[in-house]
Amino acid sequence: MKILTILLFNFFIFTTILNAKNIYIQVTTTKSKSKLSNIVQNFKAIGIKTVYKKTRTRYLIYSGPYQKLDSALYALKKIQKHYPKAEIKGKAKLSNPERDRGTYFNLSLGFSHAPSTQTTGCVVINEPKNSGISYNVNGGYVFKSNFAFEIGYLRFDATDLLFDNLYGAINYRFNDYKLGVNNDYVAYIGFIAGYSSLKWFHSPIPPPPDEDSSHNNSTSYLFGTKTGLIYNMFDTFSMFVGYQCLFLGHTTNLTDTDGRTSKLEHNTIHTLQLGIEF
Repeated sequence: MKILTILLFNFFIFTTILNAKNIYIQVTTTKSKSKLSNIVQNFKAIGIKTVYKKTRTRYLIYSGPYQKLDSALYALKKIQKHYPKAEIKGKAKLSNPERDRGTYFNLSLGFSHAPSTQTTGCVVINEPKNSGISYNVNGGYVFKSNFAFEIGYLRFDATDLLFDNLYGAINYRFNDYKLGVNNDYVAYIGFIAGYSSLKWFHSPIPPPPDEDSSHNNSTSYLFGTKTGLIYNMFDTFSMFVGYQCLFLGHTTNLTDTDGRTSKLEHNTIHTLQLGIEF
C-alpha cells in the first residue's frame, strides 16, 4: 500500500509539471460541428494537431499542445496560410476531438482487499490473508456518446487466496466536462458484470500436510462499479487512477475434525489502481 501511495503522489506531481509547459495556437471559431470535423481532418492531413474548447454557443478551435515555442511558431506559419488571424495564446482549457472516442487498451497495478466473514457455526479457523497486489487489463471502445464498452480481467493474489475475475463493463467518460488547466483530466464511472473464481492455497482449517485444499475453491457471478480519473498526456497515451468495487458470492463450507460446520464468505473486493492507457 505504501508503494502505491508513493506512485499516486508522483502521478499528480508529474502531471502538474507537464501541464505547466503547454503552448496553444488559437485558430478560429465555429458554431458548426461538421465544420469543426472538417478542420480537424484538414489539419491532420498537413500534420497539425487540433483541439477545441466547447462553449454554450460555439467551438473555439486551437492547435497544440506544443512543448517548445519554436515548434509552436513553425506550426503557426503553416496555419496562417489558411487562417491569417491565428495567434499563439498559451494555455487554454481544451479537448482533443480525436482521442475522445475509439478503441483503447489499458494496464494497471493495484492494491486489493477482500474481507472475509464467518457467518455461521463456531469452527476455529486460521484467518486467510485477504490483501495484496492485483493486476488489471482492459480493452474497449469509446463511442461518440461518451459511453464505452470494455472487456476486462482482474487477478488478485492474496497469498492464501487467488481471485480470477473476468467481466464486461459499460463506462461513461465525462468528455464534455473535462478538468485541469488544459482540460487534460477526464472523470469516468462504470458498471461491471462477470464471473469470478476463488482458489485456496492454504485451507482455513489446518489440514494434514498431504491434504489438498482445492475442495475449498469456488466460483461466483460478480457485479460491481468503478470510477476514476484519466490524464491525457499525449494523443495516444494516458495515465489513470481508479477505484473498483466488486460484489461476489464466494462461500467456503468448513467442517473441523469434531464434525462442527461453519461458512466463510468473501462478498467484496475493493481495489485502488494506477495504470496506463493507449
